[in-house]
Amino acid sequence: MRKKALVLAGGGTRGIYQAGVIEALKKYGMDDWNIITGTSVGALNAAMLVQGDFDALTEMYENLTSDQIINGFVPNDRSIGSLIRDRNEVVPAFRAWLRDHGVDIGPFIQMVDRYYNPERFFASDIDFGCITATQKNHDPVYVTKEMMKENGRDWLIASAAAYPAFPVKVINDVGYVDGGYFDNCPVDFALRLGAEEVTVIDLNDPVLHMNYMGREHITYIHPYGGLYDFLEFDQEKLRYAKRRGYLDGLKAAAQAVGHRFTFTPFTLPAFADRWYLDTMLLETAVKQNNPLTGGLYSEQIITDRIRSRTCLPSVGIMDYYLCVMDDLMEMCDFSDEKVYDMESTLDLILEQFQEASDPAYKVLPALDVMDIASYIRTLDRKGIIMKLVHGLLYPEKDRLPESLVLTVYQYEQAVADFIAGALKEKADDQSRSV
Repeated sequence: MRKKALVLAGGGTRGIYQAGVIEALKKYGMDDWNIITGTSVGALNAAMLVQGDFDALTEMYENLTSDQIINGFVPNDRSIGSLIRDRNEVVPAFRAWLRDHGVDIGPFIQMVDRYYNPERFFASDIDFGCITATQKNHDPVYVTKEMMKENGRDWLIASAAAYPAFPVKVINDVGYVDGGYFDNCPVDFALRLGAEEVTVIDLNDPVLHMNYMGREHITYIHPYGGLYDFLEFDQEKLRYAKRRGYLDGLKAAAQAVGHRFTFTPFTLPAFADRWYLDTMLLETAVKQNNPLTGGLYSEQIITDRIRSRTCLPSVGIMDYYLCVMDDLMEMCDFSDEKVYDMESTLDLILEQFQEASDPAYKVLPALDVMDIASYIRTLDRKGIIMKLVHGLLYPEKDRLPESLVLTVYQYEQAVADFIAGALKEKADDQSRSV
């Protein structure tokens, strides 16, 4: 039987997203892991899962407040995330603040002591690994379950020592900092420990290890569109993150589909195949329309946008379809906390673009040529797409200049093709039913 591993990225209070994912995976019996690795908060989550303490893990996040992590707080003119990302610039200023105010992570240490249970941890047959890094050179330290027998709680604290926000953790006269300085999502460690199937729960968008996306035997889960800064304690944001995690867990368990938004499994409508092929033709037209600046335009300008959104190395028709639906649902202010039926959701979106199917709809007002560009700049993306849809439905009427579309609104044209195709199919279905 294949060895299965779970990999948990670091990310502060965003770790509640992992609790949501795991809740869904457990519901469908996909929690039979032999190995669990993690970094920073992912290391603490991993230890608790090795112990079989999922309920305690959930409780920890759902009752989390800032005073359970540190006494006092960092200057509020910069986010914690910025302090970590820009550490080379802010370290001198941060050290001065520490000198004047101090940061006491005693509450966090108490939390580790409360939730890390060595007896249950070592009684478990699930293997464990976490990563920390040396303070001096940020060299990796791969902490194994065997190493946890000595200084176990200290290694967990070291893995989460998000310097300069948190102090360096000293173990046996060596200073250690957050494992994220080396690898904040230790997929490699799980493979080193013998994993043959891996479920990764990253907390970053874009993902940290794109090289593992779309691989056989690796399920890579992450919050599309991101979440919030890594020391956020607002209860509504934490609830939202857990819900997003649960929905993404449903997708990983094949109980739902989608990227940012979530749908019950569905069959692609008939227009999708033709739209997919037309998108390839559109990409070719973009390239051919710009021969003098061809180097600025990809051979697959629409595909590249889909790849960027999904973080997948290769994408197919379903990814195209789902990504355009994501874009339209964002544009139309749909909530990403629900599970949707694709057919009825598409109908709701088409209603918002129905105006474009009216023959009397005006694409361009009566303006001089010089004023058209100024007018177009007043439109939002939805307004642009509306006009492109009308041009597709009534090609004999006024349209946005093709040169403008192929140099500025290439992706919007692909979205308009999608909507026009869906509107035509719906109209044909209604005609046949009469």
